[in-house]
This record gives sequence, C-alpha cells and structure tokens, in this order.
Amino acid sequence: MKKYPKFYLYSFGGAVHMQNDLISVIMSTYNEKLDWVEKSVESILNQTYKKIEFIVIVDNPEQLTLIEMLRKYEKEDARIRLIINETNQGLVRSLNLALRYCRGKYIARMDADDISSLQRLELQKAYLEEQELDFVFSGVKVIDEASVVQYEMNGLASNAEETKRKLEMLNMSCHSTWLLKSEIYNQLGGYREINYCEDYDFLLRCLAKGLKIGQMDGDHVMYRVRQDGISRSHSLEQFLNAKAILKLYKNHHLEDGLDLVTLQGESDGLATEKEKNRFSKAGKYYLEGITLVRNGNRVQGVCSLMKSNSISKYYLSRNIDVLKYKIANRRPGYKAYKSKFHTSRFLKLT
Repeated sequence: MKKYPKFYLYSFGGAVHMQNDLISVIMSTYNEKLDWVEKSVESILNQTYKKIEFIVIVDNPEQLTLIEMLRKYEKEDARIRLIINETNQGLVRSLNLALRYCRGKYIARMDADDISSLQRLELQKAYLEEQELDFVFSGVKVIDEASVVQYEMNGLASNAEETKRKLEMLNMSCHSTWLLKSEIYNQLGGYREINYCEDYDFLLRCLAKGLKIGQMDGDHVMYRVRQDGISRSHSLEQFLNAKAILKLYKNHHLEDGLDLVTLQGESDGLATEKEKNRFSKAGKYYLEGITLVRNGNRVQGVCSLMKSNSISKYYLSRNIDVLKYKIANRRPGYKAYKSKFHTSRFLKLT
C-alpha cells in the first residue's frame, strides 16, 4: 500500500494513548480526480490510529473507474465500507446516509480531495479527551490543484470559550478537520439542508446546545482549493447564508424552520448572476493580493486587495468581517501559548 504524502508528526512527551475506541470516518465523493481520492483514502488508511471504520459514499454512480478503485480498497481493507448512491443526492444527504452506518464512539470528517496527516486521528482524539471537549478541529495547509502548499490557516489552539467567541463571528473551521463524539450527530439529527453552509449551521447548533468545541494547534489536513469547487462557484451564496444563519443564532431562532427558509430565500434573491460574478472576481483579486504581499510585493498586493473591496459590496462586507475577526482575536505573545500538542514537536516522517 502506498503512503501519501510526507508529513510531520509530533510526540506525546512519553504519554501512552490506548486505541480502544472505534473512530468512524465519513467521506462523500462526487467529481474529484482519481489521484486526489486515492491520496485522501490512503491518508486515512495509513493513520497511526488503527481502530477505524471508513464509510465512503459515492454520490455519482457514473464514476465507474472511481468505483472500481474504491472496491479494490474495500476488498483489501475490511475497515472500508463503500456505499454507492443510485442517483446524485448531494453532500448533505450523502453525509447523513454515511452517519447511519457509523458505529464509532467518535466520528471524523474527511473530504475526497483533501489529505490528512498520518497522526491526525490519534492526536485529535487525545486532545479532545484531555481537554474534555465534545468536538475538536484543527488548522489546515491550503493546497492548489497541483497539491502545492499555498499557505497555512488557523493553526493556533483555542479553548472552548475562545472557540465559541470566534465561531460567533465567522466560521473559522475547516469541515474536513472535524472529530467529534458520535452522540452529537444523534442529538442534532445530522446535517440540515443549508445551501453551501451545512457545516457552519451544524457548528452553531452545537454552540446553541452548550456543547464544548475546541481547536487544537497545528495543521493536520491539507485542504485543496479547486477552481470548480463549491467554495468558489457558490462563494456568494455561502457568504450570504452564513450571515443569515449567524443572525438566527444570535436571535435564538436557529431552530425556527420558517425563519430559516425565509432567510435562505432572501440570500438566493440577493445572489444574482451579476453579483455572483462580482464576488468571484473580487475573490480572485483578494487571493492575488495576499500572494503578492506574502512574496514581498506589498504595493502591488495592496492594490489588488483594494480592488477586491471596490468590485463587490458583498466582498467588502466579507473583508470587514474578516478584519474585525482578526482584530478581536489578536493574541500578543501567542508563541508562549503552547500545549503538548504544539507543532514545535513535529518530527519528519520519511
């Protein structure tokens, strides 16, 4: 079996963590490239935490080559369970279907085009238990379609209180880094059909129930940004729906189905083709600007960032939200804020 890719691992300082509890990993595939899915699957099967079950939903029955590859994995590794939808059901229904087959004490999410570090599950489980959390996520390394790392995102630890405050501003978690107690999915009834925003809706519902969510430091998933991905092609709808459900959460109406439908309808009405194109174009200028600044070309980078603000009023609103978040969560001297799980303990795996 191949091992993808070279990752960095860290020690537990001599602590021994038993692998007695089953972790269920759920993943849905649709139109991802074959080699992306292969790397994603391999990164789960090669985890240092061995007691897992891996439930994979194929949401495109016409992907015959992909199905053939996944059936080989299923035949070779009894931990895999492959389920093929007869017709395209979408991500939410596919994930909820996968949840029906989960038997683990914990459930982890994985996306078919992302790659987990090989100690991800072991470290997340240990962190969740030692910090007495219900739910944990981590930072990511953002990669492009060629698997080249672009930048790191959200790599600092925060306790339950800090994480709650952050999530009440914007969604700073990556769905494919989640690990949580399986009882939470049962308690909340799985995911709801919130267009392009089912993960943030789930997080806010957890907070509304008083559940303890925390972020561990380190980047334990390589998160792939695709030109044709949902986050790109429906980025405006995602932004507007996130604002809408956050408003419902703050007004204590998140479980009000009628309000939810009304706000989603309003978001759909605002997301005209013209505004969607403007938002998408602004996003390209923003990423270009960030890249230029990081490469030392600050003047040209700032010009690109300014363009992103002038093209779309919604992207300007998005940038203001991000700026407020960054100001509110500045942590002077954060280098001293370390746990035994800090990335300074990473060891190279060759």
